[in-house]
Amino acid sequence: MDLTIGFQILIYLYSAHLTTNEILRLPENSDYDGTFYNVENQESKVVFIKTCKGGVFGFFQWMNTSSLVHEVYTRAYGTKTIIFGHDKSDPRSISTDSELLPEANRFKPFYFHWANNTMVFGAGIVVGQGPRLQLSRSIAATVRYMSVRTFNCPMDYILELSCRKL
Repeated sequence: MDLTIGFQILIYLYSAHLTTNEILRLPENSDYDGTFYNVENQESKVVFIKTCKGGVFGFFQWMNTSSLVHEVYTRAYGTKTIIFGHDKSDPRSISTDSELLPEANRFKPFYFHWANNTMVFGAGIVVGQGPRLQLSRSIAATVRYMSVRTFNCPMDYILELSCRKL
């Protein structure tokens, strides 16, 4: 009963819709391939990831790689999750928490949340809960697009949920 009440409150606060109902697969060593997902007017994205070595999720102001705001590396060097600012010399946030690492044999849910110049990457489907890693920036930049690339291993992912404040 309490769970249902909590869920109803969530419905009133957020508008959510299914982005895609298919598994998207990127080959190994892919770059941002021109597929930019519009996330304007959103502040969160839930994604299910399955990969042996990880991938990179880029968040951009515009539909080009030169407008990078944040990059989130999953399973970097095999054991790390890293959030970078737009320039690799910017501060970064690093975690070795295994809950924040995708697995090779099953899809695991993760969320991205960006607001107030802060990027958060967390484990699970409830934004703001569970293990998470975050990076705040001093330079204001609006996230409007998201794209994905891989390391030395293919990556399967499902963009499950888009959320925005009403």
